[in-house]
Amino acid sequence: MATVAEVAPAIYRVNHVVPDVPVTFSFFVIADDQPALVQTGFGRCFDESLEAVRRVIDPARLRYIVVPHFEGDECGALNRFLALAPHAQAVCSPIGAFTNLADFALREPLAVDETSVLDLGQHRLRFLLTPYVHQWDSLLAFDETTGTLFSSDLFIQPGPQPPTTDRDLTEEMLLVYRTIGIFPSRAHLNAALDKIEALAPRTLACHHGSVVSGQIPAYLRALREHDVTGLTAWNPMRGA
Repeated sequence: MATVAEVAPAIYRVNHVVPDVPVTFSFFVIADDQPALVQTGFGRCFDESLEAVRRVIDPARLRYIVVPHFEGDECGALNRFLALAPHAQAVCSPIGAFTNLADFALREPLAVDETSVLDLGQHRLRFLLTPYVHQWDSLLAFDETTGTLFSSDLFIQPGPQPPTTDRDLTEEMLLVYRTIGIFPSRAHLNAALDKIEALAPRTLACHHGSVVSGQIPAYLRALREHDVTGLTAWNPMRGA
């Protein structure tokens, strides 16, 4: 069963543990006048995800569903949520709208850039365009109100973790990236880190692992100082 925990004011982490997979999967519910999801989780986990969202809000009230990039664990359940929420709209990067969601989503997506702001009521979402971190169409959402960066596949930690942590888990993070090789470009990763550092986030809402509530400079520094880009020999069908 999916677990639910409040990780910042009115921001809730929905977490799935998938058997025999080295990372867990989270998405986030922002409970506000115009409620939002950041990511949706896998389509195959939709029933559990829906039950979890209902513990926080009425899913029919959803207004926005942020898709950081086009991948099953990020947006596999998108159309299931859109079907339940008649006023909901997918939110993605311009590349994401053009290449994927204009065709995949039930309704026309909202393409955003770094000038865009979504006013949810108490929360305000801005966006960073971060191509190739780790997909061509990637973006990150940032809640100005709480200082929460929804960091998608940045700052991964392996295994089941508590909802939040202030520990330095950067060695564990680096091991994951060296194993799976999801960042193709050092230059694109550095550009994304520059944008994140300029925001000075107070919370990193990670898609895999704990939400990071302390020692954030250590996570940024680790990705600066250690090369985690390039190819690996990892095969997901046989594990590490």
